[in-house]
This record gives sequence, structure tokens and C-alpha cells, in this order.
Amino acid sequence: MGYSARVASSVQFVAELDRSVNFYRDLFRCEETIRSGEAALLLAPGGFQLYLIERGKREERHSGGLGHHLLMWATDTAEGLKYFEQTLKEMGRYTETRTAGGITVVEGRDPDGIPVMVAHPDPSEKPRSVFDSHLYT
Repeated sequence: MGYSARVASSVQFVAELDRSVNFYRDLFRCEETIRSGEAALLLAPGGFQLYLIERGKREERHSGGLGHHLLMWATDTAEGLKYFEQTLKEMGRYTETRTAGGITVVEGRDPDGIPVMVAHPDPSEKPRSVFDSHLYT
């Protein structure tokens, strides 16, 4: 008998906890469920858990190194994608919108400069058949 698992949460180190909590709460409607010292647990509407841990501004983020580099989200409607694009623009965090292989991606940056991507359609509607070159450049 085989077993399976699904991604349930992500841990992200941030420079300023409050700033990052506000960003993910405002953009994705995450709910802050636990806060303890320099850490917070956010719960996204679909149940995904995002752990934010404050490390301060002294910590360097190495964009070319190994490990976690971005968060990719998906929305189930074109209207949802337009909402995220507009909200990122209003926040001053928008980078670009691009389409490849029938998938449109809106990209922005979180308060620490980490890429945040929102795609439409989501993988359950359109399985991925190509890599976005922005994922590995």
C-alpha cells in the first residue's frame, strides 16, 4: 500500500515580522493564528500554513544559493488573478505579468524582496507541462 503527502506549510525567514505578517495578511487574506516572540503562524484561506520567523535585517538572503527562494500561489479565476495584480501594484510590490504554456503568472516581491508569484489557472485545472524560466534563472 502506498502513502502520499501534500505540502501543508512553508517556513520563511523575514527581516521584520510585523511588516511581513501585514503583507501576507493583506495580499492573501491570511489569518494570524499564533504569535510567539519572533514567530507567527499564518493560515491561508485554503488551509496552507505559512510560518514567518524574524531574523532581522542582518541576515542575508542568497538568491543564488540552495533552499527556499519564492512562494508560488494559484488562483482559480482570471478575476482573482487581476485582483492580485492590482493589489500588488497598489502595495508597490508588483514586478510583472507573463503568460507561457497557457498559464499566466503575476509576480511581485514581498517586503524582503523574495519573489511572490500567483498563477492562473491553478495546477488542478491545468497541470504544468513547462517550467517558467523565472523559476530557475
